[in-house]
Amino acid sequence: MPEAQAPASAFPSGDNRKRRLGRRIAGFALVGTCLGFMGHRVAQLGPGVLLEQASWPLAGAMVAAPLVFALSNRALSSAWHALADPSRIVGPAKMRAIYGRGVLAKYLPGSVFQYASRQIEGAAAGLDHRTLAKSSLAEIALHLPSSLGAMGLALAFARWPFLSILAVPALIRLTRPSATPLVRAGALQLCGFLCFSGAAAVIGAAVLPAGAPLGLFAGLFLLAWLAGFVVPIAPGGLGVREAAMLLLGGQIFPAASLLASVLALRIASIAGDLLFGVLALARAGEPDA
Repeated sequence: MPEAQAPASAFPSGDNRKRRLGRRIAGFALVGTCLGFMGHRVAQLGPGVLLEQASWPLAGAMVAAPLVFALSNRALSSAWHALADPSRIVGPAKMRAIYGRGVLAKYLPGSVFQYASRQIEGAAAGLDHRTLAKSSLAEIALHLPSSLGAMGLALAFARWPFLSILAVPALIRLTRPSATPLVRAGALQLCGFLCFSGAAAVIGAAVLPAGAPLGLFAGLFLLAWLAGFVVPIAPGGLGVREAAMLLLGGQIFPAASLLASVLALRIASIAGDLLFGVLALARAGEPDA
């Protein structure tokens, strides 16, 4: 009788553990550096200078921007639904609830819990594990072209508003259920990132000086979002996004209004995520129209 082979170890090797530990340490160091950079900028300008940016238009923007961020989550959840459940086995309300809990989970350190949460809950709802895993990979892969496409449209809209509006009917057509899941998901992601840029423009209009290029500000915000997204250690891109925004816009916008805008966008995005997550979970049991 041949000897039984020893089962492969379920635990990572020592070298793999060291690499993972090294990546985590590097990630935490980067996040800490970004947060330190933000703290330095706040201390450099002084809290009084930031308080001078407060205004009634900003108060109104802090009401409107979270709603736009929540709308972006609605579009992004529909994009994930198109990939994870192309046969539409699970109702939209239930899928939004699953996605909503993941949106809240992304603020845990590591930013991977949103995907783990959706994998577990999606499987519990009757979806295939492999399809769920592939949908997360496809979703991540689509983030780059969708966000960059939204940035291009934001810049184009600032220069040629009427020309950019012509793209809206085509985009709406691509989001219809008759489109292939990948095309529909890409179009819905583009809508979601356009909402991101819209929220940035709302805040920028309230804080930045009159005549500031809002399209450019919105585009830079999407680039900063990407920077935060690719650093998985940062919960919700915290610190990384803000530092990237300050570096990208530091030579274009006044320091005080830029920093106030960056902080306001962080608060508004968290409020929008909370709004979407809570509403999606509260309406999970409602019948779909």
